[in-house]
Amino acid sequence: MMRYHPLTVVFRIYQLVKNNLFFAIILFVFNKGSEFWLWEYGRYVFLFYIITRLLYIVAAWFVEKYEWKDSTFYIHKGIFVKHTGTIPFSKIQNVTMKKTIFHKIAGLTSITFETAMDGEDDAIHFEVLSKKHAEFLLDLVQPRKQNIPQKAQVDAVQSDNQKEDVPDAELTQVRETNRTVHFKPRRKDLWKASFTSLSFLAIIPIIGGAFDYLEPFLPETDQVKGIFQVLLDSWWLLFAIIMLAVIVAVSFGVARTFIRYGKHEISSDGTYIYIDRGVLDESYFSIEKSKIQGLEMQQTWLKRIFGLAEVKLISSAKTTNTDESVNVNSLYPFLPVKEACQLIEELLPAYQLDAKLDRLPRKSLWVKLLRPSWIWIIATVGLAYFKPDFFQIDQAWWILSLILLCFILLQRVLDYLHTRYAVMSDQVQWWYGGLTSRMFISKRKNVIEMTYSQTRLQKHFEVASVSTMNRSVPAHIETIHDIPLPYALAIEEWYLKRREDVELEGKSVHA
Repeated sequence: MMRYHPLTVVFRIYQLVKNNLFFAIILFVFNKGSEFWLWEYGRYVFLFYIITRLLYIVAAWFVEKYEWKDSTFYIHKGIFVKHTGTIPFSKIQNVTMKKTIFHKIAGLTSITFETAMDGEDDAIHFEVLSKKHAEFLLDLVQPRKQNIPQKAQVDAVQSDNQKEDVPDAELTQVRETNRTVHFKPRRKDLWKASFTSLSFLAIIPIIGGAFDYLEPFLPETDQVKGIFQVLLDSWWLLFAIIMLAVIVAVSFGVARTFIRYGKHEISSDGTYIYIDRGVLDESYFSIEKSKIQGLEMQQTWLKRIFGLAEVKLISSAKTTNTDESVNVNSLYPFLPVKEACQLIEELLPAYQLDAKLDRLPRKSLWVKLLRPSWIWIIATVGLAYFKPDFFQIDQAWWILSLILLCFILLQRVLDYLHTRYAVMSDQVQWWYGGLTSRMFISKRKNVIEMTYSQTRLQKHFEVASVSTMNRSVPAHIETIHDIPLPYALAIEEWYLKRREDVELEGKSVHA
């Protein structure tokens, strides 16, 4: 059994300080002289929590250990109550490696093995590892055709704690595979992503938060009003300040995008897909092709204008990514649509994107238009009751209700025009959406459940809704509405042949 890297203690303390710095400033800076009971007792509770966490972090490093044998990880946890989690290598779906600024300064990395299991032991997270030991653990789970020499394996494990130098050539030999690079963003792609992501708007909450902190040190309200009046009287000064604010916001958005996606790379070999991203905080994500449950292609209204899309991989693993700003399963959020389709065909040749898609019949449009909108009904009742006065317009509530109704009807008409679907021999694919757009594609063997349903309105027009379910945490459900009933029944018969795909796959595996 092995202990975690000694700098795990330092990293956890660093995380503790980072996550609680905001509360510390509130309690001990802005309210340090307050005798209000909430702040006074809050300081004692905060100090007790920090001291307890520090003691736990240090004690946990001595107690918590891990080992591997018989192609299984064994994770030993608990200080007072012992607990051992077991995760077989075969259950691991995704692998994510990340290097924050802390890791880069220390020359270390982190690695997470994600599984399709749900619960406390659904992933193994090594917060701090030497690069050599991370490569060694990665090869345990994702073996390559080349093998690390036995001596190098032992040295790699020992060097994690003893910091011995092991020849890089022996350890990197295993990572030298026939990886094909499929996509690297060009400079024009990054510029386009900077504006379509609206990342420059992220400076607004930052300025708002900074204003709250600095408010006690700012001039009095009367002085601020006087300054604002001066700006209004001098149009050129106001224009200069607005232009400066725009330049700062755009520069912030561009820098944020270049830092996040500047080193983005999508590559693959015969077994895995790899995604490398990040400049300051680097991350590495890999997923086995055979464990991909399906694909999504999403477009916001702004991405539709620029002809861009985001491709996501649907996997059965529960992602443990803490940085929600970047989806680890996303190939790249700003791919041109044609390039996205080409990339999918290169990475996963089994998926066919050139199939002829059918459109909805005219009666489906009537179903969409006649379907009651509870959002509009509730909003109209609320507007009629409160009768808000906007821009001093009498009876403005019914104008707002009418605008909302027109927006909902426009969304439904666009959804009718954009919805397309196709069912091939072993694959299902459809597009749908109004102002936004979404494509879903999956193999029949990966669809674990398929149902169709009808409302009374759909029965009258002989249409139905079809839903599919794929393995994921939580389960991934996709639904297409108002397709002809005969087609829905045909999809049900098509799905019942799934057993043939599963049996055929099982025979190929045993062979």
